[in-house]
Formats: sequence, structure tokens, C-alpha cells
Amino acid sequence: MMDEENTKWTKEWEASSSPGWAMKGINPYIKKYKDDLTKGMDCVKLFFPMCGDVEDMFWLSELGHDIVGVEISAIAIQKFFKDSNLEYEVTPCEEIKGSLYTSKTGKIRIYCGDFFLFGASIECNFDGIWDRGAFNILDNCDLKKDKRNLKKEYINILKSVMKQDCHVFIELVVSDSTTKADDIQSFFGEDYLVEDFGLVEKYAPEYDSIPFKGFQFFRVSKNN
Repeated sequence: MMDEENTKWTKEWEASSSPGWAMKGINPYIKKYKDDLTKGMDCVKLFFPMCGDVEDMFWLSELGHDIVGVEISAIAIQKFFKDSNLEYEVTPCEEIKGSLYTSKTGKIRIYCGDFFLFGASIECNFDGIWDRGAFNILDNCDLKKDKRNLKKEYINILKSVMKQDCHVFIELVVSDSTTKADDIQSFFGEDYLVEDFGLVEKYAPEYDSIPFKGFQFFRVSKNN
């Protein structure tokens, strides 16, 4: 992401250890779609782009899965490990111009740096990807760069790290201008199947004071 948006994002975490949009607890829909995300297997490699401190990562790691996240805010990452009561190590990661936080068990790795420097040379072969609002960030960020090109760049990174049978779940905040399946399809291209799982109401009290309608879920997979 552009430097000015990275700065804005890190300042939000600096201003509050728990920003208003950060949900507490585990997303009920990751529970609902878990078997689809993991393809019913006991140990798969899952990716959380722009992950913040979501508890979903710890929950899935406790079920046996390997978790990789990318997040610009070191505060968010450190909060995740503290809240999860996990010891971790920090090592430099020049490729992302930041650091790598690794749990002592090795089951969770979170890269602290610019998401748009991430790619298959750092981590790849993901069985599942859970996008909890990352695509939305690109819609709402205040950047001079063309947002459609930024979204395309974001999706191209996801495509580069997917396994052939990977499932991508994209959760979008629904406002007056709802993103349609055709919009997602245009970014992934004809080689991918995009399925609209529909609109759901706000599912956490943290969202009650925020003016939006609910959430829309999409599943993306490669065509066989």
C-alpha cells in the first residue's frame, strides 16, 4: 500500500489498542465456512491478508492449521500474540521491508510490513485465504493512486500464492454501493469461479454504531 495509507493505518492502532472496527471474539462465519476453507483437512496452510489482531488466526492454529498473516502495524501484531498468550520471536524480513513475527510453536507467522511487497517469493502454496475486510480497505483508503489498479494488484498477489485447489473467502462491508460478484470476477478473471454467498446482518455489537447494512461473503476458486 502507499506510504500515506500505511501511516494512517498505523496511527489508528497507536491511537487505540482496540480500534472501533476491530471485532472481539471469533468471526461466526469463519466457523460456518471452516470446513470449506480448510477443505475438511486437519492441517492446511491458511493466509490472512492485512490481518490486524483477529482471534480467528489463533483459533484455527489451535485446530492444527498453519497460519500466515501480513499486517502493517506492529502494535496489532504484538496485541495478537499477547491476547493469545503466545511467545514469539521477531526477525528482520528485508523482502517486505519489515519484520517476521513467529510463534515459538512455528504454527503462526505474521509479516509486519507493506502488503504490496508480499508475494510468492516470501510465502506461497496456501490451501485457503480468509480476507476479512482487506479488500474493503482498498475501497475506503484515501489514496491518489487509482483504486481499481490497487485492487487488481491486491488480487494478483492472492492469485500468486494460491494452490490449485485453494478457496478464497472475501468478506465485504455492504454500504449503499454494494460490490457485486461480477466486480470480484473482473479482478480474478475467467479462470476463477466467484460465488456470492449473500448478505448477512451485522454479527457483532462492535458494529452497531457504524452505519452500514451488513456483510457480503464471496468464495473464489480456480476453475478445474
